[in-house]
Amino acid sequence: MAEKLSPKVEEALRELASRPLGERPLMLEWDVESELQQRDFIEESANGGWLISERGRAYVRDADA
Repeated sequence: MAEKLSPKVEEALRELASRPLGERPLMLEWDVESELQQRDFIEESANGGWLISERGRAYVRDADA
């Protein structure tokens, strides 16, 4: 794992990781969205909001290991 995420960003990423695939995309605060986007941990949904990317899922898996 590279550098650690802030607790607020880590919480949002974990929430995204725990959501079922068919569930509505999550809206994020701008600062959280920016940090996750810079690291390619989220992908924009076609109908608005954000979904976790494979890279984001891998980060959560590694953090839990």
